[in-house]
Amino acid sequence: MKPTESLSRNTEAVADSLAAMIKRELITLCSDSEGYINPSDSNTITADDRRKLVDWCYSVVDHCQLSRETLRRWRWSTDSSPGPATELHRRCTLHTLRDKSEFQLLTIAALYSSIKVHERVALSSDLFAEICSRAYTSEEIEDMERILLSGMSWRCHSPTAHQIGLSILSLILPYVVIPEVTWGFIIDEMKYLTELAVREYYFSTQRTSTIAVAAIFNAISVTSTKECEDILTDFLRVIMESFDLVHF
Repeated sequence: MKPTESLSRNTEAVADSLAAMIKRELITLCSDSEGYINPSDSNTITADDRRKLVDWCYSVVDHCQLSRETLRRWRWSTDSSPGPATELHRRCTLHTLRDKSEFQLLTIAALYSSIKVHERVALSSDLFAEICSRAYTSEEIEDMERILLSGMSWRCHSPTAHQIGLSILSLILPYVVIPEVTWGFIIDEMKYLTELAVREYYFSTQRTSTIAVAAIFNAISVTSTKECEDILTDFLRVIMESFDLVHF
């Protein structure tokens, strides 16, 4: 399969879809853009704690042969959960950020929920309890899932950086003539960088579209020729302006 076959040729539909994703992104954007981890507070979880849990989640997804896109969706559900919600959810959030075991449970519940929603085959909560060596019961995982979903107001379909990135590249495709191998590199590098961003807490405080655009810029910057880089960058800037993506 050619790399560009993963991109859509229906630019009108892609433009509508991208506009809808940006609108949804703004609606679901966490109100606290500075994030939920306070480096000066030694009693809360750290970015390193979060990174270790992400790596564990990647190992679970890979072992079960699931899509890594599921984990990119997990990133949003976990990182946005400490936002405005019910009083119960606020109390649970404060406790979770001060208890590594509770934050670990939140992470497991978020991955469990994301798999249920986005994969064709769901994994039972009992199997998840086995995966985490019975550190938590199936009931604890399900209870935390309910708290998480309540805190997200049951919004489970927020766009990922990879989705937005593919839409942007699909809009560029008809106007740029470059080799398939170059397109393949850009697509693969963008995917890799958006996966890598999930590990870093800093990116959880940024708009998803910001991560997508930054990943594409970085992928373009290492393409074969300066002329090719300039052409792709020019079209990317036009799309950024057209869809109000100029925010970094």
